[in-house]
Amino acid sequence: MVIISSIAIAENQNQFVYNGFHGSNLHLNGIAKVHPNGLLELTNTSYQQIGRAFFPFPIKFNTSSFSTTFVFAIVPKLPELGGHGITFTISPSIEFFNRAVANQYLGLFNITSNGHPTNHFFAIELDTMKNPEFKDIDDKHVGIDINSLQPYVSAPASYYSDKEKENKTLRLISGKPI
Repeated sequence: MVIISSIAIAENQNQFVYNGFHGSNLHLNGIAKVHPNGLLELTNTSYQQIGRAFFPFPIKFNTSSFSTTFVFAIVPKLPELGGHGITFTISPSIEFFNRAVANQYLGLFNITSNGHPTNHFFAIELDTMKNPEFKDIDDKHVGIDINSLQPYVSAPASYYSDKEKENKTLRLISGKPI
């Protein structure tokens, strides 16, 4: 799970530009680390581990609309078999995640907390495994999660090619920056 860094150049308190995470003031959790070149590594090939990076200060949302752009790469241990994916999450507190587990819960929940109405979180899920428990549509989708890992809405991971005039499937576990 990634929640933005403070190495930002702030245009105002709600707009940020990030150029790597070296020297940032992130709150790292689990096995997450920042490499000397600024790359944020959330997890590695260790089994059943969680890595998180939290922006350490509250962000005020004045409207219900926001946008974000980030580059990520999911590099699987085995070329054709990824883990469960990653999320970009907005939550009022990081304390909520203390009881979360790895695996299909993406480091957000455990079996008893998933779907609980008091969770108060929003996540963009980049899922790399089809999990019938959460009604996933396939093994490479983007989902909008609200208080639960059962997506509010989801769609296959894809982009529109202007050159070819069609949607192209994104392979989330390609190991390449997306």
